Amino acid sequence: MRTAQTRIKLVASVGGSNATLGGGISLLAVKLPLHVEVASAEAKLTDISCPTGHPDSLKVTIAARPGLASLHLGASGADNSPSAFADFSNPQSFQNAEIAQVSVKLLFLTLNLIGVNGSAAVEIANNDPTILIFNSTDIASKTIKNASTKNLTQSLTTSLVNNLSLLVSALGLGLDVTALLGTVKPAVVALLNGVTAPVDELVYNVLGALGVRVGEADVRVMGATCGRSVLVQ
Repeated sequence: MRTAQTRIKLVASVGGSNATLGGGISLLAVKLPLHVEVASAEAKLTDISCPTGHPDSLKVTIAARPGLASLHLGASGADNSPSAFADFSNPQSFQNAEIAQVSVKLLFLTLNLIGVNGSAAVEIANNDPTILIFNSTDIASKTIKNASTKNLTQSLTTSLVNNLSLLVSALGLGLDVTALLGTVKPAVVALLNGVTAPVDELVYNVLGALGVRVGEADVRVMGATCGRSVLVQ
């Protein structure tokens, strides 16, 4: 089973102010297409046993893995599908999105058709699942057991930007502009790093307004049965 408390998608746009990067290259604008999934959790049935064959020896083992948040920078397959975006039982899929627009001046010609696409992902979740064991009494009383997130890290958005993978394309011009990446990427990352703090604060405030509780998963076993094995013809 899988679930999450909330999903957020937002796009932060940063003007490049036509910043000149040298070699006739100018950074026009940068976008931060951010997707946030908060308080996700997974629970997997790993074992069920009944050693004596009597119901009071019943034991069910669940591997629970709660998470604080996962962030993706890129385009989601659910961007144009509200139903898929609202389906918390399935993870979202992501691909590269346009991150920046760049112009290149060649002699007397200026090309504003250079696209910078990229994606990145970071997750705060337990590295290993928490093992929860439910005996027959726990199951009968529908006891809730808890697993909490222990693996924390620093600023999510900053970590995301630092893991950014970029590609430069000439948008149908048939030109090899791969060499531009070494010049463009540091400028894009520097510009995005300038907005990570306000974006972090924005995400935090939105979650606080929604009353979202993160870092814990409540698990219970609704029912199980056991009995002696019999041979039938």
